[in-house]
Amino acid sequence: MAPYVDPDIPYKGTYTDFWNLKDVMNVSFSFTNESLYALSYYGAKDSEKWGDVYFPADMTIDIAGATYKYYEVGVRMKGNTSRTEFLNSDGSFMEGKYAHFKVSFKATFDDAAYYSLDQFKAFAHDWTNYPDARKARKNRLLCQMEKLDFKVLPRNTSTYSQEMYCYKAFNDNGIAAPYTHWANLTLNDKKATRTSYYEMVEDIDKPFLKNRFGKDNAGGDLYKCVWGFPKNTNSWKGSDLSREDAITKVLDASGYSAGTRIAYGRIGVEDNFNNYHPNYQLKTNDDGENSDFSKLVNYINVVHSCRYENGTQAMLESVLDVQEFLKFEALSYLFGNFDDQRNNYNNYFLYFRPSDNKAIYIPYDWDWSLGNDTTGKMQSKTSLDGTDMNGNQITNNLYYETILSDSNVKFSIDTYKATYKSSIQAAITAGVLDKANYSSFVSTYEHPELTTVSDYMDAKKIVALQ
Repeated sequence: MAPYVDPDIPYKGTYTDFWNLKDVMNVSFSFTNESLYALSYYGAKDSEKWGDVYFPADMTIDIAGATYKYYEVGVRMKGNTSRTEFLNSDGSFMEGKYAHFKVSFKATFDDAAYYSLDQFKAFAHDWTNYPDARKARKNRLLCQMEKLDFKVLPRNTSTYSQEMYCYKAFNDNGIAAPYTHWANLTLNDKKATRTSYYEMVEDIDKPFLKNRFGKDNAGGDLYKCVWGFPKNTNSWKGSDLSREDAITKVLDASGYSAGTRIAYGRIGVEDNFNNYHPNYQLKTNDDGENSDFSKLVNYINVVHSCRYENGTQAMLESVLDVQEFLKFEALSYLFGNFDDQRNNYNNYFLYFRPSDNKAIYIPYDWDWSLGNDTTGKMQSKTSLDGTDMNGNQITNNLYYETILSDSNVKFSIDTYKATYKSSIQAAITAGVLDKANYSSFVSTYEHPELTTVSDYMDAKKIVALQ
């Protein structure tokens, strides 16, 4: 198939303009062949193997009274357990079935999968006679962004704007988090059309790093940290910074952990086609198995050494921006996401900032927050002790070197603990747990979660101020 070479009608505003929540956002994806059905079927049926294959669609954006168009963006399904078919065999939409999507403005539909697998050959693009057009497509951006995520609302029966509110609060308090926007998303092809309510989310990638940290600080190693099941293990596990199945257990001459990465273990580059899903997935500077994973390996080694091998405070502060981490943890504690880096060792990004090679934390996938959980009960627990929201003992070594007391650590963490508690107080004073602020944030919409969020905020404020 020859590619479209039609000129786009690009968005004229700035990056900041695009994420202005005052403007109503209407987005549509027009699928002109069988790609919508293929997206529904292959995105759900073969999510382990084909999850990263994009399908072509024309994208239209209506915002602030103007219309913009991007020809043949790539659309794929996203998520883990949430992937589902949403089209019937006749092309009509299934009742009550919705999926999350990732959109790429740089998709060229000429990867190996499009030519080697029969189910994708109909969507393959031959750019032989269009080299300049392919180059332009590879460089195409929307407001300096390569990708966007679309997450259906409501989801999990009770998730409306909790994630959006938390991300805004992180950003307002100096922690880089994705920008979000409410959107009316229309999917259409020759057979059916459906408009649904979605949350549009900025992708955490190199353009995100450039937009937030500047060009000079955007070239570092970025890791997506999630639950994983690597090839050389027999169990799922969270990203708890342990050495198990991640690095070899070797000591240097000083008695500190100095292990190296275990190939195809918990640190690596995700490969859906070969069913490799590491916990720590390198997203930048990616050269597959030839990538340099040393910064993360060193980080895990130091965190282990500081708890068990008399590692020093200077060692910890050489690999982690501790002050940023304490502020990040204070907000995380207040928002009560049971599926985050502390409570489930899941859903966070680690970025190693080039200017000093220190790790900083970036929040990700905050659906389960502000009183929203799988059982429907309000999560207002979690004191400053060594347990997570469900009362289980925390195993992540980093917490015992910063905010939780442990006799094995040989340096005082009193200053860290004081900073953590003062960060909690400052965030409360700034109003992050004021229900009026949440109500104002969603004032344009009728959101039934307001009562649960309000109850959570009241209860959490009492616990946090004790």
